[in-house]
Order: sequence, then C-alpha cells, then structure tokens
Amino acid sequence: MIEFTQDGPFADKADQLFPDRVRIIGLGQTGAAVCDQLVLHGRPGQDLWVFDSDQLAIEGSVVPNRHLLGQSLVHGLGCNGDLQLAREIVALEEAQLSAVSRGCDFIILVLGLAGSTGVAVAERLIELGHEAGAKVIVIGVQPFAFEGWARREKSTLAIAEMRREADSVLVLSSDRLADNDATRKNIRHGFHLMHELLAKTAQALSQVVCKRGLIQLSFADVRSLYGRYAGSEVLENCWVAHVEGSIRDCTEDLIGELLEGPLLADEKIWKQIDHAIVAVSGTRDLGLSDVQELVSALKDLLPVNIPIATSASLDEENHDKVRMSVLLAMTAPVAAIPAEVAADFPPATPARKPQTATVPMPDLKATAKLASPIAVTDSPKAKPSRPASPAKTKPAPVTAINHVSEDESNVQPESLPPVETPVAIPAPALTPSQGRTSRRFVAKQEEMQFESATRGRFEKTHETMYRGENLDQPTFRRRGLKIKV
Repeated sequence: MIEFTQDGPFADKADQLFPDRVRIIGLGQTGAAVCDQLVLHGRPGQDLWVFDSDQLAIEGSVVPNRHLLGQSLVHGLGCNGDLQLAREIVALEEAQLSAVSRGCDFIILVLGLAGSTGVAVAERLIELGHEAGAKVIVIGVQPFAFEGWARREKSTLAIAEMRREADSVLVLSSDRLADNDATRKNIRHGFHLMHELLAKTAQALSQVVCKRGLIQLSFADVRSLYGRYAGSEVLENCWVAHVEGSIRDCTEDLIGELLEGPLLADEKIWKQIDHAIVAVSGTRDLGLSDVQELVSALKDLLPVNIPIATSASLDEENHDKVRMSVLLAMTAPVAAIPAEVAADFPPATPARKPQTATVPMPDLKATAKLASPIAVTDSPKAKPSRPASPAKTKPAPVTAINHVSEDESNVQPESLPPVETPVAIPAPALTPSQGRTSRRFVAKQEEMQFESATRGRFEKTHETMYRGENLDQPTFRRRGLKIKV
C-alpha cells in the first residue's frame, strides 16, 4: 500500500484555502485516478475521498482517505459491470457513505459513467448529500467508442438518472482524445490525459463555487449552464481547456496554447457551444488589468461570440505563474441525439436488410428447341437444382414442357425428375441390371447435447455483441456448427 504524506511548505494552510466547504469524492477506478492527480499536482487543502470495490485500485491510490467497499461481498474483486451487485454493496456501506456526505456545502463527484461501482455509489451520495443540505455536482466521462455499445448504453442510462437527481452534471467524452498524438502512440496516455483534464476541471469548479477572490462567481452560474438537461437526451455538454504559464509571458501565446487543448481540436463543437466560464488564479501580483487582458484576448481568438462568466482568485503559493481554466457549455437542450453523434455509435445489433434473391424464369422457347434425346447413362451429370420462385405459391404446371421433339417422347417417364417439386440433390444414377434408382442411405448426424451453462457472476451483465454476434457464446454455438458424436 502506498503511503502519502502532505509535508509541503503550504500543508498548514489547507484549512484556510478550503474550510470544509467543498468535498471532492472519486468513485471507481476513474475517480481514484483523478484524485491522485489532484494530490500530486493540485493545490493543497482539498478534501479528497476515494471509494471503490476493487482492492487494487484502492491500494494503488495516494489519497489518504480511501475506502474499500463490499469486502464481505466481492472480496475486493470489483463488480465487473454488474450494477445490481454494486447497489447491494452500497446498501451494505450505508453508514460509511452517510458520514462522508455530511459536514460540507458542496460535493463534487468524479467518476466514469460506464462503471458499476461508481454509478451506484453516486446515485446514493446524491440522495445523502441533498438530505444533508449540500449541493451535488457530478463530473462524468463517457467511454471510448471502441469499448463497446454495452458500456455506451450504460453511460447513457447513468447520465439520464443523475440529471434527474443531481444539481449539475458535466459530461465529457473520451472520444475527443481519439485523434490526439499522445493517444495514438499509447492508449494509456489517452486515459492519463483525460484524468488530468478531469482533475483540473474539479479544481476549477472548487474555485468557482467557494473561493473568494478578485471576481467572484457562485454555484448559480454553474447550475445555469449544466443543470438544464433533465428529461432530454443530450449526452456531451462540457468541453474544458487549461493552461498554466508565467504572468510575464505574452498573453496571446497563453490563449493560443489554451485553445489548442485536446478536447477543442474538433471544429464542429463550436457550433454547439453557447456559454463559457473562465477561472483565473495567480499570485498576489495578479491584478484586475491582467485578468481583463487575458479575457479580452480569449474573446478575440474564440471562433464564436459567446457570453463569458469570469472568476479570478489569488493563490497563497509563492510563484509567478497564472492558471487559466475554460469550461465551455451547451445550454440549449434538444429532444434527440444529434445525427453526427448518433452516427459514431451504431446500434448494438444492426438490423440486417433482407436479401431477396431474383430467380430467373425458365426459357420455354429454348427448351422447345432441344433436338437431342435425353440419354440415360451410368453416371449422369448433376443438374443444378431449380429454386422455387418467391412470387409463386403453386408449383409450375406440367404442360410447361410439352413442346418437345418426337425423339424425346421415347424416353421413359421414370428417368425424368418430377417437375412439381425442386430437386435439392442430383438424381441418383440408374443401375443397368435393375433399371431403377438405387436408394441412397445417409447416416443421420447427431449433435452432442450440451447443457446450457450459466454465466455465474456475469449473469446480470450485458452480453458482448460484435457485428450481430454474441462473443460470450462458444464458437460452435455461435456459428451453428455440429459436433459429431
């Protein structure tokens, strides 16, 4: 287990910066990773807590207040996507969750929306926080598209549930990092980059809702941008960017670096953004003129003209750096998912179009011109079977082949295949000595009887579907193969 002690030069000023007003709680593996970033690179004084049912995630975290849930039920192995099992764990840990929801004014929950433990704990903490009189803000991240439609569907349901209960819900999308250079080299870099962005977002929200400074915003500003989606199907509604540099640097360079953030690389998002919150923090050398210069440069370089709410505060740290965070928002809810968003995530089981085979009709004139008689040999060539036309409900009449030559009339009727029914296999050869068809015996192939095995602890989870196939089934069942006895 990793032990971490805050022994920096500003550890004694923790209570002065955030006096029991904001509590950041990381839920699940994503929440634990985000809180680790706050401990390692954030400002001191933040009240951090981590909850998860995975023992490896808890022991690998550097947050002092970390707690393992459901030890008696899952033994530290996690829920593996089983939301019902996660809710049973939450019921067992009611006393511990109730204690952490009291004694603060604001609760910021950070989690991955496709998980099970984080979603179940978040649902209960929202209720407990409201009972204790606290405002609850949820920062969630959607999974990558390649993680599967099942996880995508779980995140959509979690978003709808939390927006009905929480005060504000900020949803970021991991797919915005798919084209990032670091993500292309290693997918771990993409997850790490998203964790850093979530950590800085939680840090900026802490500053906005409780930090006193030069320019003060309130929780009402956050709720007005991210609390209007209850009952709608808007998924992604938040885009963030952060920059840190020297106060003596060129303002245009800082703003240019800010707008090059990984979540803002797609130019299509500017058609949806209509509001923004800017949080600026620096040392006591930061003046109102500096803040005004930064915000003015940002307005000039933004590709759209949107209203900006500004928050400016001072840090106690002894450095000459300035931090600037921008939270972009889409405040106009829509009734359906945008077409460009739905196109990136096809349905789990795409409907296959029925393939209608076009059967050519027989050419009766060509049949009437047959001049040579049909010879019966020992090894006749197999004639292709004629499939029944889908438009016909009755077999073709026998009179359709009456226009044959006189030589063909000498052929015995037994040698002709029946016309009323299509021939599925080649007609058997006639034996010269018997003058009749030989009966063909085909051994019946039996399929081995397998009992339908249960999925155990994965019984309540979603099946893994890929191109319409259930990958959880064995190959011989999925492809319809028969195993010989």
